[in-house]
Amino acid sequence: MSRRVYASIVSANYLAHALVLRDSLLLHQAEARFELLLVERRSSALVHKLQSLGLKARFAEDLGLAQFERLAFKFDILELNTALKPSFLRRLFEEGCEELIYVDPDICFYAPPLALEEAWREYEVLLTPHALAPILDGERPSDIDFLRNGVFNLGFVALRKGPTAQAMLSWWENRCLGLGFNDVGFGTFVDQKWMDLAPAYFEGVGILRDKGCNVAYWNLHEREVTRLGEEYRVARQPLVFFHFSGLNPATPNVLSKHQTRHAIEAGTVLQGLVANYAKALQTAGLGQYQGLDYSFARLDDGQAITPLMRRALCCQGVNEVHPFAAQSAFQRELRRCGLHAGPAQPAGVRTANLHALGWKLRLADGMVRLLARLMRADRMAQLLRYAALLSREAHLASVLLRRPLRMDHLPRE
Repeated sequence: MSRRVYASIVSANYLAHALVLRDSLLLHQAEARFELLLVERRSSALVHKLQSLGLKARFAEDLGLAQFERLAFKFDILELNTALKPSFLRRLFEEGCEELIYVDPDICFYAPPLALEEAWREYEVLLTPHALAPILDGERPSDIDFLRNGVFNLGFVALRKGPTAQAMLSWWENRCLGLGFNDVGFGTFVDQKWMDLAPAYFEGVGILRDKGCNVAYWNLHEREVTRLGEEYRVARQPLVFFHFSGLNPATPNVLSKHQTRHAIEAGTVLQGLVANYAKALQTAGLGQYQGLDYSFARLDDGQAITPLMRRALCCQGVNEVHPFAAQSAFQRELRRCGLHAGPAQPAGVRTANLHALGWKLRLADGMVRLLARLMRADRMAQLLRYAALLSREAHLASVLLRRPLRMDHLPRE
C-alpha cells in the first residue's frame, strides 16, 4: 500500500460526493491514493456500480468487526458511517499505510495540503478546530454549538503512524463502536465529541491552524475566500479544501442548513465556489444516487426501522444477534410494547428552526402551562427533567420494555 492514503466513508446516497472528492484530490495530487469505505450491504448491483465508476471501495462488513449486524442496527446511517471511522483508519494502518488523511465526502480540494509536512514532524495526530477565533454576534453556530457538538471538526483528521496515533485510534474505536450516538443531551455527538479529550489524553496530538484547511460555514467569519487568477485563497494563502457541510446542491444560494450567519451574495467568490461545487455534484450523478435506499434501513420483511427500535437494542439484557430478523424474539417484543410505531426518520428539529413548528409549538406550550397549573410548576420542572433523561440514549425504550435504565457509560454492545 502507498505510504500516504486519503480515506473517506459514504453510503450509496453520497457516491456523487465521493466522486467529486476523489477527482478534486487527484487534480491537485495525481499520485494520491484514495480509499473508500461503503456503508451498505454488499450486493452485485453495488459492486458493478463501483466498478463502472472506477471507485476502489470496500464494504463495511469487510472490516471484520464482531457482531457487525448489531452495530448496523443500533446506529442510524449517520452514526454508523461515523462510528466505523476509527476502525477503517486502523485497518489502513495495519495494511501498511504510514500517513493517513481522513476527509468527509462533502469536502473538495483546491490545493495540496502542504501544511501537513511540517506539522507531522512534531505531531502524530492533527485536528482542525471549528474556529480559531470567537465571534459573539448571536448567530449560529456559536460557542455553545461548539461546546455541544465538539471543539474539533472530524470531517478531517490526519494521522502519522506511531504509538500515539495507534493508541488514540484504539481508544476512539472503543468509544465510537460502543457509544457513537448522535445524542447531544447524553453528551455524545457521533465520533466527533470524543476528540475534545484527545489532546489531554494523548501526547502528540496537535492543532492544525492553517486557515486554508477545513474552511466551512463555521469559520468564514475569520476566513474570507478570495481569488487570485485561477487560485482560490483564504487569508492570503491557498485554499486547500472547503467543507460543504449542510449544503443542498438544489439550493446553492444557501450555504448550509446548519447556520444563520452567512448569506451568499450574487457575484462573490464564495457564490462561484459553491455554485461550481453544486454543479460538479450534479454532473457526477447526484440525482441518480441521492434517492437510493440505505440497505440497513429495513427489517428482512421490508419494514422500516424506527429510531426507538434501534435504541431498544441497547437496553439491558437485550442480546439479539439477528436484530434485522422480523420474526425474532426481539422484534416480537418490540411490536408487543409498541416500539414499531412511528416514522423511520422523524423530521429534524433544531433550536434554530423551532419557529417552523407553528401551531404545534403553541399547542405544546399550552399543554405545559396546563400541567404546571395542575401539578405545580416546581413538580412540572422535575417531571421535565425526567422526560429529558428518558429522551437520551435507550432510556425511553427501556421503560417501554420494562427494563432498568442503564446509567453506566460502558459500551452498548
